[in-house]
Amino acid sequence: MKSSLTAVIYLQPDQIFLRIIELPSLKVINDVRSGLFDISEDDKTANYGENMAAITDNIEGFKELISDYHIDNIKFYGAYEDMDSVTASYVGDQLKVRTGLQIEWLNINQLMAQSMSYIVDQLPEFRELSKHNLYILSIGLDNSTLAFFHHGNFETSWEIDLGGAQIHRLVNQLRQTTTNPTEIIQDYIGSKLGYLASELTQHKKTTMIVQNASSLSKRYIGKHQKIGEIDRKKFQETFNHLLIPQDQYMYNNDLDLASARDEYTLPTYLVITRVSKLIDLTKLYVTNLSVMDGISNGIATNNDNSRATVNNMIRTSADNIAQRYGIDFKHAEFVKKYALQFFDELRPIHRLSNHYRLLLEVAAKVDDIGNFINQQGHYRHSAYILEANPLIGLSDEDNLIIAEVARYHSTESPTINQSHYRHLDDDIQLPVAKLAAILRLVDSLDDSRQQKISRVQLKLKNGRLIVKATSSDDLVLESWSFSQKSQLFNDVFGIKPVLKEKGGR
Repeated sequence: MKSSLTAVIYLQPDQIFLRIIELPSLKVINDVRSGLFDISEDDKTANYGENMAAITDNIEGFKELISDYHIDNIKFYGAYEDMDSVTASYVGDQLKVRTGLQIEWLNINQLMAQSMSYIVDQLPEFRELSKHNLYILSIGLDNSTLAFFHHGNFETSWEIDLGGAQIHRLVNQLRQTTTNPTEIIQDYIGSKLGYLASELTQHKKTTMIVQNASSLSKRYIGKHQKIGEIDRKKFQETFNHLLIPQDQYMYNNDLDLASARDEYTLPTYLVITRVSKLIDLTKLYVTNLSVMDGISNGIATNNDNSRATVNNMIRTSADNIAQRYGIDFKHAEFVKKYALQFFDELRPIHRLSNHYRLLLEVAAKVDDIGNFINQQGHYRHSAYILEANPLIGLSDEDNLIIAEVARYHSTESPTINQSHYRHLDDDIQLPVAKLAAILRLVDSLDDSRQQKISRVQLKLKNGRLIVKATSSDDLVLESWSFSQKSQLFNDVFGIKPVLKEKGGR
């Protein structure tokens, strides 16, 4: 295959990066980063509007370098961190006008999934380190993510309301009222982690890899290495020094506090120390594999390995939320199996990509979680639970699609009279309706929750969808439910579903 070059630009609140990659080898040809931007000192971390001039100046410089390499393919991504959708639209439009580049915003769940997938796929030591109990702590500016791996497999993750910039702001605010704010900060961090204590203390003799900790990377990772073990004794000594008021340790050369963003060194040590106490830590490592690595080798290049790793994280996260809310797994497995069969065999009429196949699979796993609250109107409960629990690896739009498909999988239909549907963006209204129509039809085939059907055959004929169901049991309830729930499919696709029973052996 002929090699080609792709340019990846990644904007985060405090810096912007450019990486030039050779495809298909994924070899990094050039890596450039800007100077540091000002972080907002109020309650918001993202300060894109105020830094617009600096951002666009850097992008223009990037474009000159990209032109020198004769690259036409430019991918532009940004961290959707601590912003609302309206502000993101304003910033995106300004960037488009000033630079000619369209930015794609990535939320914290996408960024962390991509960076962790890169660690899983590209860190040679990962398999050995995750043989038993491994945590990956990825420290962001506004939030952090803690992921748990067992026997090499992703099991769960938690988004923690703690970030370097956030803690730094709080330290500065407290310094105005108290001489030693670190004790208060430690209690604050403890309060943010307290809800996880019961889960994190279940596993013994754990290992943790810290990501996005530049002060630790510089100190513990050797040249040409991707990971380094942190000396726990030296780590504690450094932490003790950091607890001394700033004017007494500013010139301690061993701490290298003059390095870039040294104000995030103390927050980093505080978060790591507190998490370490909860997880019965035996070994601590730091990696220099970054979010940019994950983006450039995953999303930007559409890497198959990265996509498979992230998709497995998404599926596991869906299983976790389904288990938390006590769904009927046999029913969910039935619905998932046949929903995917319907999706695959009906491609000529729905014309949706494989990404929507994944969203349908996830929706089939979690559409009934609302029963945990109340069986009556459970589909509505499912929707708002999903809205409040976004899945790792998915965009805000993807999470919204899954929530809305769950909302309309049972009784209510996605019509202009439904306020939730009416307010969806135009480009996702039809996919929601199509996926909901498929899921609702399949859900009716197990209305008794007894999985009576052992095989389903589909055939499109004369404007009808013939669904031939093989069963050794009666399908009276399923037939009635099918007739009730098939109208949405007819409305969306203009094809009338017909259920035909076939006796099983």
